[in-house]
Parts: sequence; structure tokens; C-alpha cells
Amino acid sequence: MKPRNLVFVFADQWRRSAAGPYHDDPVYTPNIDTFSKEAVVCTDTVSSFPLCSPARASLLSGLYPLSTGVFTNCKPGVDVRLDENTVCISDVLHEHGYQTGYIGKWHLDEPEISHDPSPRSGAGGWDAYTPPGKGRHGFDFWHAYNAYDKHLQPHYWEDSPDMIRVNRWSPVHETDKAIEFLSKRDRNRPFALYLSWNPPHSPYDSAPGEYWKPYEDLDYVRKNVDISQLAETMHHTLERYPLDEAGLRRLYQGYFASVTGIDAQFGRLVEYLSAEGLLDDTLVVLTADHGDMLASHGLIMKHVWYEESIGIPFIIGGGGLGKGVCGSVFGSQDVPVTLLSLLGLPVPSSWEGRDLSRDITQQVTDEGSHAFVAAVPGREVFVKAFREAGLNPLEYGWRAVRDRRYTYVASVGYLTEKEPQFLLYDNLEDPYQLAPLSGMAARGSSEGRRLEELLVRWLSQQKDPFAVNLKEAGNV
Repeated sequence: MKPRNLVFVFADQWRRSAAGPYHDDPVYTPNIDTFSKEAVVCTDTVSSFPLCSPARASLLSGLYPLSTGVFTNCKPGVDVRLDENTVCISDVLHEHGYQTGYIGKWHLDEPEISHDPSPRSGAGGWDAYTPPGKGRHGFDFWHAYNAYDKHLQPHYWEDSPDMIRVNRWSPVHETDKAIEFLSKRDRNRPFALYLSWNPPHSPYDSAPGEYWKPYEDLDYVRKNVDISQLAETMHHTLERYPLDEAGLRRLYQGYFASVTGIDAQFGRLVEYLSAEGLLDDTLVVLTADHGDMLASHGLIMKHVWYEESIGIPFIIGGGGLGKGVCGSVFGSQDVPVTLLSLLGLPVPSSWEGRDLSRDITQQVTDEGSHAFVAAVPGREVFVKAFREAGLNPLEYGWRAVRDRRYTYVASVGYLTEKEPQFLLYDNLEDPYQLAPLSGMAARGSSEGRRLEELLVRWLSQQKDPFAVNLKEAGNV
């Protein structure tokens, strides 16, 4: 049997609601809409750790975020990176003869300035050149960078520390390189391409002007945005991000314009695969690492348990899969396990994710399915403060379980807020998560007890230090 190819496309900070097939935010995504009509649309996929580096580590490794050791973003001041010995899906694909390529944002390496204030590559800030070797995890072709948010003036590295500078919107350039990779492939071998777009990640105003046109007359406020409190909007890092109504409108316009822009690039990619007669032999996945709050609940960006932050699109087509809807709940670490199964390849025994291939191929929904989500205080100042105080940052943050209907959250603050908080959201009756049960009302409800039992069991299996807080509250 001829092996299937894989094209895995994921955008940074792209929430599920801002993709046309989910019929929520007023976005214009005609190419994605058309593709989804012949694909499987997964309605309840979540980011297992709604922050760039941890989510990306899970999407590649098949491990829960804390198992990878990537508990915050790879950035200066925090010695975190994806261990080169971690077996990733790309390592497995490479081992089985696939031509592998990675294009775009990586964000799984330590910034070079953490070790060298003037690196030969010219990488600054959070950025890094990842040289050929085990740190690339089996990817042969490399046109990537670690973390850099100037979308209109991106840069990349290949097999030398010589920086490649580009004056073009990054998704356009990266899609050009993706098509180039496919056109130069060895046609006697299967291929696996990972294409990682940075937009719609901030800055929110970088999309080329043509993609703003559908939103010139946009009149939209999401139902969980409090207009009267816009001036108090906070970034997920706890810094103020004040807005007014004009600023909110501009925020939506820019974000949705970026989504329309990546839709255009996705259309180009699918058109190439179709013209080359590759769609029937190629699994095409379109997803994201996590979402963006966009002022919902008074917050910007990610790292929180709300649906705008954890909910991600997941659309898979081609490869003879057929079309339909899958409502099973699954998280980031389940994705590589499922993909290897769909490709007929062995799954490493060390992986922790579940195989959802049956759910996808038969377009069924497992009503008992659920996913665990986690976050740890990630700012370098907090991590440093924890360590200086002799505390383990992994004991803090929040942990949650999300099933088909409910989200249950246990949260413990940074340094001084030691008492756990408990929240239960009914996402069916309260889709904008405006009226959760809290405290003992959440824990004492039948659904709260059921979900807390699942959460406690998972914390125990993971040997998650966060469990110490639930033990103090009399839970474990």
C-alpha cells in the first residue's frame, strides 16, 4: 500500500471561533470553508497548555506539556527548551523514510543570547538559530526561526548561521517555501511537511491591506467582552493593555484580517496539492497551538482556561479520509499519536497521547471524551521569584479538565494566593462562560465531583507537583 504523505499547517494564537467552519466570529475564510466541506471538522480540540512553546512541544512529542519539561515559553531568563533526545513525530517520520521539512516559527529552542550576548547568527531577544542535528528532531529541510514577531520583515535560517532576511508578509513567504519544498521532493518517497505560520499572533496590525477589506464596516463585540471595562483590559502576563471601543474594533479587524490572509495562503497550498494530484495521498491538517482572548473576560492573548484561549481549530482532510464532523474532545499530545496511526506507523511507547484515528475516520463522537489542560506561571520574574523563595513554580498556576460539556478548573495564584480556587463552567448552557459555579458550589456539584476525580487521578499519574495544593485542600 502506498504510504500517505502529511502536510501539517498550524497558525500561532488562532482561536477556534475565528475559523469559518465553526460559525462563530465573523471571519472571512472561503478557502478553509471549501476545504472543510470535504474534510473532517473536529469541533472540540483544545490546546493542552495554551502558550506557544509548551503547546508546540506537545504537538510534536505526543507528551503532556509538563512531561516535556517545557512549562513556559523558551525565552531569556528561563532555561527551558525541548530536549533533543525527546522522540518527536518528525523523528519517527524521518526514521521511516519520509522527506521531512519544517518551515516557519519553531519556538522550542533556548534563545542564543542566554548563552552568548552576540551570537554569530545575529539572533536577538527570544530568537535562535537551531543548527543541523538532533535539536531539529528529524527535520531534514529547515527554513525556520525560533521566535520573532516582525511579520512584515521576517528572517530565517537554514543550514548555516547566516540569517536570511525577507521583506514580505511571513505567511506568504513561508507558503512559497512550502510549495518549493513540495516541487523539489523526491517523488519516489513519501513526504511530511510542517508549516508554522506566526500570524494571527500579535502584533495585530501587520496583515497586508487587502485582507482588511472584508472588515471595513465591522460592527462586532463578542458577548463576553465588557465594553464598560475596556480600559482595564489586561495582558495574560498581568500587564495592562487598555482599550477603548475604537481600539477593540481595530483589534478585531487586524486579527480577522490575518486569519483571512492565512486562509488565502492555505488556498494556495491546497490548490498546489490538487493540481499535482497529491490530495488523495496526503493528509492535510489545519490547526493552531492555542487561541487568543481578544478582550474577552477583560484579557488579551492566552494562558488562561477560557475557550477563546484553549479552543483551537482542527480540520483534517485529504488522504481518502472522507468528510464529516468529529466531536470527541482531545488535546495537543493526542495529535501526533493520531497522525502516526493514520499513517500506519508505530507510536513510540513513551508517548502519552491517545489515538483518535477511529473517531476521525468514522466521524464519530466519544461522549465520554475529555482533555486535561495546564498552565504554570511563566514570566521569568515569577520563575526567578519562586526559585529564590525556595518554591517550585510547578506547584502553581492552574489545571483543568474539559469534557464535551463542562470545564472544571483548579487555580492557585503566584506567590501569595495559596488558597485554591475552583470553577465549573457549563459550556452548553453558558457558551461564553460568564456564570461559572465557584468554590464549594463547583466542587459539591455532581459534575464538579466527577471532573475533580478525573483531574486528581491525572495529577497523580503525571506526578504533577500541583497536586500538593489539592492535598492541602483535602482532595488527595
